[in-house]
Amino acid sequence: RTPSNFTIHGLWPDNKSRRLNFCKSTKYIKSADEGKKAYLEYRWPNLTTTEVESKKNEFFWEKEYKKHGTCCLPLYDQNSYFKLAVDLKDKFDLLNILGKHGIRPGTTHLTSQKIANAIRSETQGIPNISCY
Repeated sequence: RTPSNFTIHGLWPDNKSRRLNFCKSTKYIKSADEGKKAYLEYRWPNLTTTEVESKKNEFFWEKEYKKHGTCCLPLYDQNSYFKLAVDLKDKFDLLNILGKHGIRPGTTHLTSQKIANAIRSETQGIPNISCY
């Protein structure tokens, strides 16, 4: 599946010196709420499988929560972690930000530094960019 705008892979907490992973052994609770699953699927889709399969097994969200979300406990429980990730993703429209800086799909001769500078100028955050 190809989204029409940027999506997120995850929300990775850190302690200012390194990213945190697998902080607590906590059980992932699958959602029985179809509305919540549709919300997550729309804003934080698993692009490696179908929408139906993603909502059914929740593998991607479970993996992200166990690896990164557990590092947000007790401040953010499972539901709060997902809401925070989506809220932060929705706070900035990356496609629009890049466009304002002349960076559009298909543009050639771009460097990851130009992309990072555009994002940093709008968000005041330090993006982690990998180009493949």
